[in-house]
Formats: sequence, structure tokens, C-alpha cells
Amino acid sequence: MSETLSRGPKAGSTEEVQQLTLEWVAELLEDPQAGPDDNFLDLGGHSMLALQLSQRAKDRFGAEYDIKVLFEGSIAEAGADLAARTTIS
Repeated sequence: MSETLSRGPKAGSTEEVQQLTLEWVAELLEDPQAGPDDNFLDLGGHSMLALQLSQRAKDRFGAEYDIKVLFEGSIAEAGADLAARTTIS
């Protein structure tokens, strides 16, 4: 896994957070073909994996994913939502 964020733990552009979210999802689901428009649940995600994903976000950004957005939206939407709550302007 390559982490692309280069700033502090709570900084990151929306694109950076989305990319890192996609990398984490692909790794947790062991699905390198996961794309930003895919849905976490449709790819085989479940609550335990969501907890692991949220823990990574919390460790990195100090905030967790909104589970409703993660389960109902795309991976990109989950990343954008997290970025909106963590990005320093």
C-alpha cells in the first residue's frame, strides 16, 4: 500500500483523501480493481471491514467515515465526505 498524503495528520485535499480511501478499500477487500465509483458494500464490504477502514481514517485524520455515506454512496463520496470534515483550509 502506498500512502499518498504528504501533509499533517488532519490535512489533505479531497483528491488525496479520496485516493487514500480507495487504496485502503482495495487493500481491505483484496480487490485491486476497486474504483472510485464503486460502492463499498457492493464490493463485498461489511461492518467489520468498515470498522477497520474507519480506524485507519481516525488514525490518519482524526475522524472516522460516516458509515451511512460509506454504505450508501460511492467510495469517492465517502472520501470526499471525510475530507470535508478534516481538510484544513
